[in-house]
Amino acid sequence: MSVFAIGLIIVVNFIFQSTILPYFNIFDVVPNTSLILIVIISLLKGKKTGSLIGLIIGLLQDIIFSPVIGINGFIYFFVGYLIGMIENKLSKDNVLIPFIMTMGATVGYHLLYYVFMYFLAYNISFYSFFRKVVVIEMICNSLLSLVIYKWFSRKFVTPFMSFKRR
Repeated sequence: MSVFAIGLIIVVNFIFQSTILPYFNIFDVVPNTSLILIVIISLLKGKKTGSLIGLIIGLLQDIIFSPVIGINGFIYFFVGYLIGMIENKLSKDNVLIPFIMTMGATVGYHLLYYVFMYFLAYNISFYSFFRKVVVIEMICNSLLSLVIYKWFSRKFVTPFMSFKRR
């Protein structure tokens, strides 16, 4: 996966998530395609690429949308690094892997975001937020990750075996 392709994917995703995707909400919850991208890239390319992509996407979101700069960048960096650490231990052919990893990453993202906002004196009701937003977003993200993972694995994963003559 080239730097140009990753950069183009980040820009297209950012435009898609901020302009078109809010019109396709489910119970006023919008899937977090940035988090899905970070999980998938980390699963396919490892911890260095995943954490770098997470940092770039997070800082871009923080600069444009967040009241505090750096929170999404840190959380996405952390998610990309942790998922990238186990990248070589998992089967890339199993579609349950991105589903489960996206579920865990969604819950982890919201827990860390809540903790950061709590210490920055932003008042968020944890129970109602988790019940109304996190559960629905976790399901939407996980289902959407299956489709995106299939496309990414077809386009960007090179086969390990080659049938050349020596």
